[in-house]
Amino acid sequence: MSNECAEETQFTEDGSLTLKDEQTGELYHNRAGAYTEALANFVEPLKLYELAGEAGQLAFLDVCFGLGYNTFCLLNELSKLALVTDSIKIVAIEKFQKPLLYISRVLSDERFRKLSEEIGSQASCLAAGKFGTWEFQLQCKTRKVCVRFELVQGDLRQIVPPLVERDRGIFDGIFHDPFSPRRAPELWTIDLFECYKRMLKEPNGKVVTYSAASAVRGGFCQSGMLVRRTPAVGAKSGGTLAMLPSIACPEENGLPLLSDESDKLAGRAGVPYRDLHFCKTAKEILRAREAEQKLQFPY
Repeated sequence: MSNECAEETQFTEDGSLTLKDEQTGELYHNRAGAYTEALANFVEPLKLYELAGEAGQLAFLDVCFGLGYNTFCLLNELSKLALVTDSIKIVAIEKFQKPLLYISRVLSDERFRKLSEEIGSQASCLAAGKFGTWEFQLQCKTRKVCVRFELVQGDLRQIVPPLVERDRGIFDGIFHDPFSPRRAPELWTIDLFECYKRMLKEPNGKVVTYSAASAVRGGFCQSGMLVRRTPAVGAKSGGTLAMLPSIACPEENGLPLLSDESDKLAGRAGVPYRDLHFCKTAKEILRAREAEQKLQFPY
C-alpha cells in the first residue's frame, strides 16, 4: 500500500516496520505484523513448494508494492526451496516514491539478512528504492537463480491493462495490496480482476489479497475465478484467494468461505465495483454500484 502523504513510521507487533498514511489514516499493514501479514495472507496461499519443480520461469506481479514486504517474503521463502528454474521474474508497481525510501530499513530486519546481502551487493539501486529494472542472483537451496526485478512507477489502472498483452498467461501469483476498497474502490474493480485473470499462468495461477470484502470477492467470482479465503491474521477475518477455474484440486487451496460470507456474496454486498475504461472517480464508481444494487435487489 502506498501514498505520498505517508509520514509516520510505526513498528507492528512482530517487530516489522510499517507506515501510517496521513490522508486515509490507514496503516500500510496489519498491526499484528507487516512481515506476518505478508507471509500468511500473501505468500503462503501460493503454495510455493508446488512451484519448486517447474523448469520454466517463475513470475509474480506485486501491485502496490509499498514497502516491499510481500515480494521480499516471497523471495525469502523461495530461497529455502530446491528450485529447478533458472529465473524468477518480479514486476512490482508503485505510484509513489516515498515508501520506497524505507526499503533499506525493511531489509535490515534479521529475517531478511541473506536476501539483504544479495540485493545490497548486486542491486544496490533496488535497495535504495529506485525505480527501474534490476537483476541479482538469489541463492536457493541447491542453486543460484537469477531474479529480474522490474520496479515500475505509476497508477496501477494505467499500467496493468497494457501489461495484459505483454505478460499474458505468465504469472504464477499476483499480490493485490492497495488501500481498502472503502477508501479506494477504483483499485478493486471487476475490470482490473479480469486483467489479472488473463495474466495468470494456466492452470494454477492465483491472486491473493488481504481484503475479505464481498464486493471484492464478487468481482473475482463474476470475472470467472474461484474464490476461497485465507487464514486470519491478528484481529482481521482473513483475506481472499482467487484462482483460475482450471486449477487442479481447488479445495486443497485456501479455506472454504463461511456460510455468512457466501450469503453476502450472493446478495447486494456481492455486487462488484466497475470501471470499464479505468477512468472513473471513486464517487462515480460508488454511485454506479449503488444503482446496480438497487436494480438487482430492489427489495
